[in-house]
Amino acid sequence: MNVLVLTSPLATADRPDTADTLIQAAEIAHCLRALGHAPAIVPWPAAGELASTLEAAPALVVNLVEDLPEGSGHLHEVARALDRSGLPYTGAPAEALAALGDKPAMKARLQAAGLPVPAGLGEAGEGARYIVKSATEHASLGLDAASVVEGKDAAQRMIAMRAREFGGAWFAEAYIDGREFNLAILDGEVLPVAEILFNNHHGDTPKIVGYAEKWHAGSRAYASTPRVFPPRQEPLFKHLESLARAAWALFGLAGYARVDFRVDRQGAPYILDVNANPCLAADAGFCAAAAERGLTQADVVASLLNAALLQNAISPRARCRRPSAHPQAHPGDRRLFSRGGARRRRARRDHALGH
Repeated sequence: MNVLVLTSPLATADRPDTADTLIQAAEIAHCLRALGHAPAIVPWPAAGELASTLEAAPALVVNLVEDLPEGSGHLHEVARALDRSGLPYTGAPAEALAALGDKPAMKARLQAAGLPVPAGLGEAGEGARYIVKSATEHASLGLDAASVVEGKDAAQRMIAMRAREFGGAWFAEAYIDGREFNLAILDGEVLPVAEILFNNHHGDTPKIVGYAEKWHAGSRAYASTPRVFPPRQEPLFKHLESLARAAWALFGLAGYARVDFRVDRQGAPYILDVNANPCLAADAGFCAAAAERGLTQADVVASLLNAALLQNAISPRARCRRPSAHPQAHPGDRRLFSRGGARRRRARRDHALGH
């Protein structure tokens, strides 16, 4: 089967986090070839060029577009263009990407659904600590220890400072001092719970996974926040899994996602972020969680292909579908892209490179 691996525009690959999409694409293409498919890696085209990109008549698109010149808040436009093409594609639909592209709006929707989120600016009480984040960008852009400030006025000043430095919209929410967990979800199934440890974060030092912690390999910040998969801790882990499934359903996610949590010192969980289409690099958090379940990177890719084809067959995302170039590839066959089932191997416990 011809598979188009769609990446972010090359013009956006000027930082470690944005260049990561090209690493993912090469690894995914390798998996696709191992699964017997013919991949072609193509960067997202400018407006109006999608038709020429699709001239090779792919049967499916792996959507790895994570950044656009217009900003990450426009990622849903890629999915909408793919909807119009009639091709099945991996990952979240346009509606979910649009809802998650505005983080304050995302948190308001979570709160309205009764799901726990950190208090907003001015809602956490006098002298509360706040953390200032980008409202649209992912990958912890502009996030460091200085992002955590005390009081509403300091938060407003930091919002203005970050906007001048990085552009775009910024917001603040209550800083939750506690443990951090990531829950990866593959085709609706919650994978083993990962925890980010904060080594060498003593006293009032903010416990954050900032830009340096994610992307400056070899730095002290990077080394001090390892990912681990702790033994199950009940009832906490069941509660986190229930909240992750609720977020998945609330936003109508598909294929794969990751939900990030903070758990305060009293054991109360808060949803920090809901990430559609997280990083699929072999050493990133999602594939590490899959490995804990005995799945290889190729197994993850196979699951995403099956989910995309099945979703398109049950509920076409496009107004009119193109006929399949491979009618023998029936989406109902869950073994279609299998390499013989899950393969046990030790989980990679090196640092998360995911978003």
